[in-house]
Amino acid sequence: MPPIKRPGVLFPLFVFLIALGLVGFFVAASDYYDYAAGAIENTASISALNKESLLARLKPARLSYDTEIKYRKFFITVPGAQRVELLADFNRWGKDPVQLKAYRKGYFETSVALTAGEYKYVFSVDGKDVLDPLNKDRQVIGGREVCIKTVK
Repeated sequence: MPPIKRPGVLFPLFVFLIALGLVGFFVAASDYYDYAAGAIENTASISALNKESLLARLKPARLSYDTEIKYRKFFITVPGAQRVELLADFNRWGKDPVQLKAYRKGYFETSVALTAGEYKYVFSVDGKDVLDPLNKDRQVIGGREVCIKTVK
C-alpha cells in the first residue's frame, strides 16, 4: 500500500483564505440586501411606468400648422398719387404686383388673402418705394427698409 501523504503547510492557509472569502462575500451581500431593500421601500410612492407614458415621452410635440386664410387690408393715403402698388415677399417684390384701388382724397386700399406668418412689404407710389406710415414694425433687409405685417 502506498504511503498516505499528509497535508502540507499550505493547505490550512488555503482553507483559511476560502473561509475568509466566503465571510466577506456574505457580509457584502447582506449590505447590498439592506441597501436594495431600502431603495425598494423608498420607491413605493413612485407610480409605475406604463407603455403609453413611455411612448408619449419619446414622441416629439405635435406642431400646429395654421393654414387658415385670413384677409388683411393694406392701405395708404397719398394725395395726388396716380398709381399705388403693394410690393411684398408674397408677390415676389412686385413681379406679381398688387394694385391698390383708389378712393377719394388719395386713399388707396386692397385686401390680400394670407395665412399665418410674418410678411415684409413696401408701397410703390408712382414708381417710388414708400414705407407704410402707420406701421412702425420695420426691418432693414439688404440695405432696404421694409415694413412687417404679422398675421396670427
